[in-house]
Amino acid sequence: MKFLKVNALVSRFSAVTLMVLATTAVLLMSPAAHASDLTTFVTFDASKNELGENLVFDRDNNLFVSLALSNEVRKITPAGVQSTYATFSGAPGSFVVGLAIDDGTGDLFVAYDPAGQNPVVFVVHPDLSKQVIATFPIGGLLNGMTPDDDGNLYIADSIAGVIWRVSSSGGPPTVWLDLHAPGNFPNITANGLKFDKHKRNLYVTMTAPGTILRVPVDRDGQPGTPEVFVSGVTPDDFCFDQQGNLYLATQGGMSVLRIHPDGTQEVLASAADGLQRTSAMLFGRHGKERLDLYILSGIFNDPNSHPAVFVLHVGSPGLSVSIPD
Repeated sequence: MKFLKVNALVSRFSAVTLMVLATTAVLLMSPAAHASDLTTFVTFDASKNELGENLVFDRDNNLFVSLALSNEVRKITPAGVQSTYATFSGAPGSFVVGLAIDDGTGDLFVAYDPAGQNPVVFVVHPDLSKQVIATFPIGGLLNGMTPDDDGNLYIADSIAGVIWRVSSSGGPPTVWLDLHAPGNFPNITANGLKFDKHKRNLYVTMTAPGTILRVPVDRDGQPGTPEVFVSGVTPDDFCFDQQGNLYLATQGGMSVLRIHPDGTQEVLASAADGLQRTSAMLFGRHGKERLDLYILSGIFNDPNSHPAVFVLHVGSPGLSVSIPD
């Protein structure tokens, strides 16, 4: 979630205040990415508050983007053709945030924060019908969402300070990890979250302290004690490649970082290349698009905003994020 959006939430919720060692071989296998490889895939209309927050690909490489402020999920074909996929009816101040997809059914899951009401997760079916599958306590703020291979959805709550788990088939959500618990980290804007390749660790970005946490996951799917993986960044959402490198949208840093498994970092693209506040990114699903990062960029309520999806050729295949069929 963008820094300015978090700032806006301060007025809405006054309580908010703002692994492995990498081997030489792995590092050598990570190809260089150059800002000159950054291109514009599609643009949005800033005058209509069309600001991308999160994204997910289906198995046919259609891209779905949550437009945080305009109550909409946009579908974008591989050719760049845009259409409205789902709309929501919340009052101004509502947010469309995390997305997840089920490869077997084509169902799209949408985390939604309607202003003044209980946060919810919708499922949007391929026939475009939709329904609420989970309702969360009022006063929280759902943010990033990611699935495991068993069809559970994990959702960061930036205000309640927990990570929720709920079945994609619906039902009451449960607290999977309480970031206030003894031995864990205080709640400070939990934001994006993704599993690593083997689902042995869940990574969580914490925006205000500028850290990324790594949470070990045992064989029963239960969390261990979080530890700081990286600090000194301005993190929003992120993704992984197949080699275990983490690609981070730095939000206010207006850049894309590649963070190797040992924590070393490199800047792949920045504001000098046309990026604005970066909120999320993900690799394409098949063909040459698996080697490309799709990056959400833009600024809220700024006449110089140019909200868009950029594409950065990385040359390393990405890790898919979906419920497998």
